[in-house]
Amino acid sequence: MINSIRMGGLVSGLDTETIVKNLMKAESAPLNKLLQKKQTEEWRRDQYREMNALLSDLKNKTFDMKLQGTYQKKVLTSDNDSVVSVKQKGSPSASVYNVEVDKLPEPSKAASVKFTTDAILKDGSTAIGEEFSFAIGSEIKSIIEVKKDDTINSILAKVNALSSKTGVSASYLKDDKSITFTTTTSGAESKIELSGQFGVKLGMSAGIVDDKVIINPADPTNENFKTSTGHQLSADAKSATVKINSISYSVNSTSFTFDGVEFNIKSKGTTQVNLKPDEDAIFKSIKEYVEKYNDILDKINKKISESSYKDFKPLLAEEKESLSDKQIEQWEEKAKSGLLRQDTLLSNVLSQMRQSLSTNVKGTGIDPKYDSLSEIGITTGTYSEKGKLYISDTKLREAISQNGNAIMEMFTRTSTSTDANVKLNESGFAERLYNQLNVSMGKLTDKAGSSASLADKSILGKGLSRINTDISKWETRLEGIESRYWRKFTAMETAMNKANAQGNWLSQQQG
Repeated sequence: MINSIRMGGLVSGLDTETIVKNLMKAESAPLNKLLQKKQTEEWRRDQYREMNALLSDLKNKTFDMKLQGTYQKKVLTSDNDSVVSVKQKGSPSASVYNVEVDKLPEPSKAASVKFTTDAILKDGSTAIGEEFSFAIGSEIKSIIEVKKDDTINSILAKVNALSSKTGVSASYLKDDKSITFTTTTSGAESKIELSGQFGVKLGMSAGIVDDKVIINPADPTNENFKTSTGHQLSADAKSATVKINSISYSVNSTSFTFDGVEFNIKSKGTTQVNLKPDEDAIFKSIKEYVEKYNDILDKINKKISESSYKDFKPLLAEEKESLSDKQIEQWEEKAKSGLLRQDTLLSNVLSQMRQSLSTNVKGTGIDPKYDSLSEIGITTGTYSEKGKLYISDTKLREAISQNGNAIMEMFTRTSTSTDANVKLNESGFAERLYNQLNVSMGKLTDKAGSSASLADKSILGKGLSRINTDISKWETRLEGIESRYWRKFTAMETAMNKANAQGNWLSQQQG
C-alpha cells in the first residue's frame, strides 16, 4: 500500500511528483511489455475465432451439399400453359400427366337481391326519423339497431361493417331508390336472411314483410324470393370434364388439386405435364457452393499472407491520450496485421480443404466418368491462386442433364471404412469436406476457444490467464517500488526540514 503521507518538495523545492513519475516509467517497462503482449494475444485469439466462424459458415453450406435432397429437387412443367398451368402442392406419384380438357367449368356467382323503397325517401342521406331493429344473416345473425337520426347510408354502413360475420353486404342506388343485398360467398349454399322491421319501416314496395324473408338461390321457387323486385339468382358452378392419363374426371372449378399437383384450367385442349429434375436448382446449388468455398478460401489465404509490422506494438493507455481516434485506428490496423502470417494451423486447414476436393472419389458403384470435379466442369486455378475453383457453366449443366444421379453420388457418397485413407477416398466431396471442417474447427477451438464458452480453457486462453497473473504481480510490485521512492523523498524532506530548523536556532543564539 502506498504511503498516503507524502512530502512533495516543500523544503527542497524539488518537483518530487514528476521525479517519481519518471522513475516509475523505467520501473514499469516489464509491466508495459506484459500489457502489450496481452493485447497482442487477445487480437490473435479473436482472429483465430474469426477464421473459425468462416469455416463454420462453409460447414453449414457443406451440410446442405451432402444431403441427397439437394440433388433431387423436382419441377413441374406444362408443355402448353395456355391450356393448363401447374404447381406442385404435395408429392406427385407420377412423372408424366397427359391432360385433356373437354369442357370448361363455369364458376358460381354470389346471390343478390334488390328491393325498391317508397318514394318518400328522396335519397340515402335523409334521416329515418324513428327507431327500430332488424336481424341479418343466416347461420350467424347480427342485430342492427336503427336510431332516429340514421339514414339509409348509415344503416347500410352498419350492415357492411358486419359482413365478415353475416356473409351479406349491402348497397344503395339513389337513382331508383333501391337497396341491394349480396352474399360474400358463391354457390348454392349462399343465401340472404332478413327478419324484423326492416321492410316495414323502410317502406319496401315488395319482398320483405315484418316477419322473415329468406333469399335462397338453392330454392328458386321460394315465394319470398319471387315477390322481390330486380332479383338475381346465383348460378351454381357447372362442372368441367378433364382427362388425366386417359381417366375422365369432373371438376367444379378452374383450379383443382390431384395427386399432389395443382392444375389451373385455362382453355380446351391437350398438354403434357412433366415432373422432372429441377436442373436449374441443382446447378444453382453447386454454383453457389463453389462461390462460398472460394470466398472463404480467399479470406483465409489473405489472413495468412498479411504483412507484419513489428515496429507497431499495441498502444498503451497513456500513449492513446495524445492521439486522435483516427490515428489510433490506423496504428492498431498495422499492429494487428500479420499476427497469423504463415500460421501452420490455418495453412494445414487450407491444404486439407484442397485435398478433400482434389482426390478422385473411389469405390464400388462409382461411374469413372463422374469421379472428379474436373469431369463436371469444376477446375482449380493456377498455383498462385491457392486453390481457387472455376466452373464451366456449360459443362456443369451438361453433366447435370446427362446424369444427375452420378453427380449426387459424387458429392453425397458415404464410407463405412475405419481406415482414414480409405474413408477419404470412398467419401463424396461434400462428405469429405464436412468431416475435414469438423476436425479443423475442433483444432481451432482448442487453440483459441470460443466466444460462446464462459470458461476459456484453450491454449491461448491459458496463456492469457498466465499473463493476467503476471500483470497482477507486477502491479503489486510496482506499488511497493513507488511507495519506497516516496518514503525516501519524504525522509529527505523531513531531514532537510530538521536541519533548517537547527540552523535557524543556531542563528538566533549567535544573534
